[in-house]
Amino acid sequence: MIVTSKYDSICIYQTKTLHSLTLAARAIVAIALLFVEIKDAAFLKTLSEVMLSLWLKWELRAMVVLSLTVQLILIRYGNRRKFSGKNLKLVSFLVWTMYLFADWLATVALGTLLRTRREQITSPLVIFWTPFLLLHLGGPDTITAYSLSDNELWPRHFFGLCFQVGVALYVYVKFWTLTVTVLTIMAIPIFIVGIIKYGERVWALFSACNMQIRKSVFSTSDAKSFELEIDLLQGPSKGDIKLEEYLNHRQIKDKYRYLHRAFLLFQVFRPLFSDLKLRIYNHLSYIFELGNVSAEEAFKMVEIELGFLYDLLYTKIPIVISRIGVILRCICLSLTVSTLISFLIIVGKHGYSKVDIGISYLLMVGAIFIEIYSAILHLSSDRGILWFTSQNNRFLKATGSKLVLLTKAKKGIRKMAQHSLLGYCLQPRKSKLAAVLSIFDPEDKLEKYFHTSWKDVNPDLKTIIYSHLKEKRDQYELSGFDHLSDLLDNRGSVVLKKKGIADDFGWSVTDVEFTHSLLLWHIATDVFFHDDRQRYRTGDLGPYCHLSKLLSDYMMYLLFLCPAMLPEGIGNLRHHDTCIEAKRFFHKDIKIKEAIRGLFGIDIESRTFFIEMGSRRRSVFFEGCYVVSQLQEVISRFRWDHQEKWELIGGVWLDMLTYAASQCPWKEHARQLQHGEELLTHVALLMAHLGLTRKINLVDLPQRLVDVDFKPSWYWNRLDRLAYYLA
Repeated sequence: MIVTSKYDSICIYQTKTLHSLTLAARAIVAIALLFVEIKDAAFLKTLSEVMLSLWLKWELRAMVVLSLTVQLILIRYGNRRKFSGKNLKLVSFLVWTMYLFADWLATVALGTLLRTRREQITSPLVIFWTPFLLLHLGGPDTITAYSLSDNELWPRHFFGLCFQVGVALYVYVKFWTLTVTVLTIMAIPIFIVGIIKYGERVWALFSACNMQIRKSVFSTSDAKSFELEIDLLQGPSKGDIKLEEYLNHRQIKDKYRYLHRAFLLFQVFRPLFSDLKLRIYNHLSYIFELGNVSAEEAFKMVEIELGFLYDLLYTKIPIVISRIGVILRCICLSLTVSTLISFLIIVGKHGYSKVDIGISYLLMVGAIFIEIYSAILHLSSDRGILWFTSQNNRFLKATGSKLVLLTKAKKGIRKMAQHSLLGYCLQPRKSKLAAVLSIFDPEDKLEKYFHTSWKDVNPDLKTIIYSHLKEKRDQYELSGFDHLSDLLDNRGSVVLKKKGIADDFGWSVTDVEFTHSLLLWHIATDVFFHDDRQRYRTGDLGPYCHLSKLLSDYMMYLLFLCPAMLPEGIGNLRHHDTCIEAKRFFHKDIKIKEAIRGLFGIDIESRTFFIEMGSRRRSVFFEGCYVVSQLQEVISRFRWDHQEKWELIGGVWLDMLTYAASQCPWKEHARQLQHGEELLTHVALLMAHLGLTRKINLVDLPQRLVDVDFKPSWYWNRLDRLAYYLA
């Protein structure tokens, strides 16, 4: 079975909040109407008659064109934020502003029509545009929710749908005598399309809310569950096969087998992102076996799974790529095209303004373009190709195989953010500009973001991480699937013990909280890296040198800008005090080379003094320098070469990475997808595939089942009934 935390209380909570969400929907509409009231009252008093007539003539025209423009921007960039890169924040900011502006603009436009008097309507075509505003409220397919909280507010959008449809119908009834009968009839198909599009958005939000994802695990009806229990009692012969054997049985071709493998595994691990705990019989532990896949293939599979999760949480794609979704899209496209043809034939017989006719064509052509562009995006997406290749129809399978060749090859996560504490503290600043920015940005997030760089996640890094995880999996199996907590809680102590220096440095990874350890080893890594790079060629330092620098700066980036993904503590305060102390120590505008020489120039007595003085504060700057000094002594004592030194530092960072990945809540991993892909999330899901997560417990069969020689089976073709395969 699946053990849920506070499941019943969440149901009660959602019921209680339904009324408050309804009030929120009313409040948003009320605010929009209030804005219209204030706008009209202000303009009537301040504008001249000529300006007022121009405003009344062009206000609605500008709104509908601007609303269409916002829809085009969203459909182009709505799903771009799931990729990492240096322009990610700019894309996210653009999508966020357009996402908020789209609903507000359409609501204000409908509110303006609602408040407009009959004599102020300059053309019947203005009323013809009303259903297009309803269509725009449905939003593009590439983004239904900007954040997870939007999914939880699906009742607000449902009541918004009811209200906006009512407003649109009221506007038509209100101006019925002003509208040509033919235009009224032509608007009906667009009304239908608008209701379908808005309804799809509400359904997508509802399907992605946390409660519905939890319920989907238990969605099997009683009759079906009884049939499944009978199948299970008949023995394991029908379903006890591994994933590759199942794909061979279904005759899935190699060129798109990776999609089917990733989708099936995504269904298995999807409950984790809703904080559900999986308890699986030991006999079924083979579902975690990835086989002899390379690190590149493993990261590629995880990338596709997270893509499926992103589509589920933030887009309409899972709703649209279904039998009902395809039918509805065909209906929408045919109705819009028929309206365009009818308008093209009939509208020439009436003397409407050329501007109004042009806007009408723009709205209809824009709606058709959005439908076709969405269809191309859907069909060429991973879920679209999966849908094609899952059909029994030869033509559809052939189409899917062609699309595989046209799509860009998956290579796993491509970019990782980098942030250096010393580089951040040593950067030149304009005092006046910094003082102004500090008023609006007290945590200096804008400066931290501009100081963030991006590096490629190269194949060597993936290979080392994957090998490290497989070693942990082997240790887990050797322990008889015990001591999982010890493996996951290790953040470098095992590496130090192997090197025989646990007594010297064990305190830095066990006796202090995680963010404290992170800062200590980040300072030490930065100092050694810059010092070695000045004296030697980077290629002579071994692969772990580059690995250590990448992971060190990445973990510091998480502490800087994504602290919610790291274990709880006072990391932000400690980091703030460390930066202040570092800035005080260094001279103004000092270069990194001179700074490193200065750190090496402090004698032990001075360092000890600074550490003792700083122990009463939260700064760890000089404590990190002390770690550098002690590590230098150890290197001299054991006569390590550079490669051995960096293997030690790299091993500590690998353990810190896996520790942070296991400690981060799965809901936080899902929430972070809205800001782009993170290496930490990929590592966490890869660990789950290897059974290295606290959310998956392997348990023994109850004695009563052992007595009857029962062996549980795993049915890959019945993952919609996941709850009945679990202990």
